[in-house]
Amino acid sequence: MASLSSDLCNPNYLSPLANQSSPNRLSYFFVNIGQPNIGTADTFQCLTTHIPIDPEYFFDELDPSKSNSKFEDQKRENFFRLWEAEEHRIARPIENFFSTPALGELHVVREIMQAIPSRCNLHLANSMTVRYANIIGLEASRKGIHVFSNRGTSGIDGCTSTAAGHALTSEVPNFLITGDMAFFYDRNAFWHNYTMANLHVIVLNNHGGIIFNMIDGPRDLPESAEYFVTHQKLTAKNLCNEFDFDYLKLDNLKKVKNTIGDFLEFNGRTRILEIDSTQDLNKKLFDDFKNAIKKVYEA
Repeated sequence: MASLSSDLCNPNYLSPLANQSSPNRLSYFFVNIGQPNIGTADTFQCLTTHIPIDPEYFFDELDPSKSNSKFEDQKRENFFRLWEAEEHRIARPIENFFSTPALGELHVVREIMQAIPSRCNLHLANSMTVRYANIIGLEASRKGIHVFSNRGTSGIDGCTSTAAGHALTSEVPNFLITGDMAFFYDRNAFWHNYTMANLHVIVLNNHGGIIFNMIDGPRDLPESAEYFVTHQKLTAKNLCNEFDFDYLKLDNLKKVKNTIGDFLEFNGRTRILEIDSTQDLNKKLFDDFKNAIKKVYEA
């Protein structure tokens, strides 16, 4: 993001609503456009002014409908158009990337997000899952898909429990997309006597914490495989047998469309779809995707 074609894309105001921004590349973008700070807490290293003010009042004053300046309105519109142009700029490379079928997590998550009902709840577990979904996004017209994601003490704690609890209090379809580590770590979310007929779970099983093979730092350490990635050989099939859930497995590229179609059918039972893939394949596809975007700004 630091390679955007124009400094005009830089924001005039940056108002974070949490202690950390996700994904990290967005944080890097803000850091790279920053100026020296004034000595207070500064997540993005670009703080210039500290305003002790009630957040509600601050954002109320930024409401565009209260502006009496045509010049300010035009600046706001121009800023929006600049970012819209950048979005259009990368649209074709993204479509070209996904036009080549692959049994990778990024591709399958995209297929699922495009196929889920227009009114449902979508839960995203940590850590790669929420990153995949953030890259793919949802069309603005699909506002009936309510997206939820919570972060536990260690990131992955409670992701499944949150989705299960929501399903018990909701009548609409509930979907959880989760990695294998978050899923198996919170398996007791299903240890109760209540029926979750409207809960369907997608498990991205790459047999370990793949994110630690994708981010700088942990992947370069000799202890990475044992203490960070923590390879495992578990399968969601055994859990489905224990709790009497429907089980589907996707491990063949030719079965993608039909398997996802079967998964999206609701029959009064909890259903789990396991995507079985390798870390090497997913890492390569993720790197290929980032390189495809990078080439747009290097041309």
